[in-house]
Amino acid sequence: MNPVRHLQETTSTNDEARKWARRGATDGATVVADHQTAGRGRLGRTWHSPPGINLYLSQIHRGPFEKPSLLPLLGALATREAVQKHLPSDLTAAIKWPNDILVGEYKIAGILSELSADVVIIGIGINVNMQATDFQGDLRHPATSLRMLFGNRQDRDAVLNTILDRLRHWREQYRKNTNQLTDTFGRHCITLGRKVTISLPGREPLAGTAVRLNTRGALIVEGPDGDTHCIEAGDVEFQPR
Repeated sequence: MNPVRHLQETTSTNDEARKWARRGATDGATVVADHQTAGRGRLGRTWHSPPGINLYLSQIHRGPFEKPSLLPLLGALATREAVQKHLPSDLTAAIKWPNDILVGEYKIAGILSELSADVVIIGIGINVNMQATDFQGDLRHPATSLRMLFGNRQDRDAVLNTILDRLRHWREQYRKNTNQLTDTFGRHCITLGRKVTISLPGREPLAGTAVRLNTRGALIVEGPDGDTHCIEAGDVEFQPR
């Protein structure tokens, strides 16, 4: 079993995992915190991390990596499966490329991966016991939690055990066959086939249809003129159907 370090409070589990990696933490070591005082989302955003109700964790992955850009997909696949196992049976969890887990149109989890040459940190936040009044008023997207979907408090330890199991599974698959990651991600990715607008750093937004993933996990978008664009990172908004 890979080591798991439980903390009552930290700035962010990604910060703690990076420091642990520098001190020699093994591949697969995981940091779990009850509370983050400076939780982060993508593009420098804040991840609201109140104490005692949700699940915040980061796992260390050590290289060399054949395709490091697929590690965020690994995190999303594991998180989607963990959420799905703990959902009411009539609901389905899906992936919004590149890093959000949705139930319907509501975000329930997010992944923040930080890549370097020889270490990748996969940070995961899952809304387990948030209630509607716990969410801050400046949310960019509607959000939900397992508790809101069930109507009663859920077992965070059970969700943690499931996500650790699914991370272990997808780490093994990553080493065996990276095509399985992109194929499975594609089957559960609700971004594909949708008309989208993508905000790109330093560029004009790109509108088009998300058609597929390439072998490195980038999103291929077909513009109105028929040209295709390879998007490795960006903020995706769905256009009305």
